[in-house]
Amino acid sequence: MERPYDGIAIIEQTPNGYQITIPAKKHVPVMMFLSLWLVAWAVGFMFVGSAYLNDFFNNGTKGLGFDRLFTIVWLAGWAIVGLFVIKTLLWYLIGKEIILLDREQISIARKNDIFFRDKAFDLREVKHFHVEEEPLEFIFLSRRNDLSLFKNRGTIRFEYGFKTIKFANDMDQAEANHILETFRSSGYLNSANFD
Repeated sequence: MERPYDGIAIIEQTPNGYQITIPAKKHVPVMMFLSLWLVAWAVGFMFVGSAYLNDFFNNGTKGLGFDRLFTIVWLAGWAIVGLFVIKTLLWYLIGKEIILLDREQISIARKNDIFFRDKAFDLREVKHFHVEEEPLEFIFLSRRNDLSLFKNRGTIRFEYGFKTIKFANDMDQAEANHILETFRSSGYLNSANFD
């Protein structure tokens, strides 16, 4: 018989409200693919980079021809893509979402996620808290071309002005409903936040 699922979120009541810590979901096949891709990335970067440096030091600065310019642009693009994949892999390995709820605001922080800026939202402007599960789609060579591997698939959502804010990335719907019910019963959110 299966044991009931305990969930991944850690819900703590603080003197000012609630703190919910949600570790990033470990997508093992995705993590394996990204790790292998990074090995190929490093080999390609070292091969092209060393060839460029060898050409540069052996032939000097005889101008910036098309081949040298192309190599510089390729190396820059390759470095940016590699850093983006490293960021994603680090998030899957050690990332955590930290949600703080008090009487005035809800704030969302992502620990160990490079380039993410902490965000705080005024509860008076937060509307339509709801749960919407969006599955991970790891599909290449298909008609879908939205890089869904890298986008925020937050299960808990609310509207803030004309934008939908998402958090609790890849959380199961049942656990997300439990967190919303905790928010609702806490008294920090009222019916206006759910309409």
